[in-house]
Amino acid sequence: MAIRAHTHIGETKTSRAASGDAARARKAAGKKRFTQPKHTPRWSKAAPITFKTRSTLDDAIAAVIAGCRDHWQLNLPAALDGRNAEGVHQVRVGLRRFRSALSLFKAFMPENQRDWLNTEGKWLANQLGAVRDLDVLLADLEKRSRKNDESAAALGNAVRSARTHARTSAMNALRGPRMRRFAARVETWLSGHGWYVDDAEIPDVGAFAREALNKRMKKIQAVAARADKLTVPERHELRIAVKKLRYSLEFLMPVLSEKRAQRANAVLKRVQDSLGHLNDLDVAERTLALVAARATPAERRLMKKAGDALKSAHRKAAAKAEPETERLCHKLVKLPAF
Repeated sequence: MAIRAHTHIGETKTSRAASGDAARARKAAGKKRFTQPKHTPRWSKAAPITFKTRSTLDDAIAAVIAGCRDHWQLNLPAALDGRNAEGVHQVRVGLRRFRSALSLFKAFMPENQRDWLNTEGKWLANQLGAVRDLDVLLADLEKRSRKNDESAAALGNAVRSARTHARTSAMNALRGPRMRRFAARVETWLSGHGWYVDDAEIPDVGAFAREALNKRMKKIQAVAARADKLTVPERHELRIAVKKLRYSLEFLMPVLSEKRAQRANAVLKRVQDSLGHLNDLDVAERTLALVAARATPAERRLMKKAGDALKSAHRKAAAKAEPETERLCHKLVKLPAF
């Protein structure tokens, strides 16, 4: 099969084919000034990736990359608006999915292009990380705190103050030149199908999907088989690997056995959620430390009780989840190949 020459990532001309809601979101994201609309912009989860069963791998890659791009771009108005925390969260998820797609299809992408796109996508997601963590902490605090709790009230005020500071930095990133350059180059790369390396061997989409997913699944199953012996860092790594596998599974769903894929995804999701309790504790500890660093000594003393209560609740949840995590990991090990 003849392979088209790849598009250089350094080109900056955007695709004329961009249209619909995603294109309008991209245009809005490029404006330097932002006026908050009267109504809260809607956020949305990722739409299912669709391509025909007999599609070429070229078509499949284009569909996956475009789907990831649309996911974060459609949520930019909600992220910039800021009235719903899901806007920022969904932009981050879209960027994570994009980076997972780069990893999944890396054999067909020039290394310098993939590295640049991955670096820029990671940078942008990181700029939104503090806001997301503070949003989660604030929601957690409001759910658990009681009325007239001075410590919780002090912590809540400190979290809101830190969030205001973090949001300013995040919004500057979303409206800044680095974001605009990233978006433009993604468009150029996508419109030119710039992922093929000259003389690459192009496999059948179904065969590629099964080989790629089974390879990732075997690595995860090998780790999950010793779930009772895993250290905390190893459990964090397992959770991330499971999350990436779920993204890849969602990308390639059109060419897989629907029943088998849905069963695997259900088990993987439960494992990810169970392992997530440890991550919740880690995020809570890091975010509380960030908030405390901005507070005065008197404020730190006042909000310490509420902070300790949150960390204690997450430790208990993580400990309680351990038996279920081990049971689910053993179930994961028994999943058949795709």
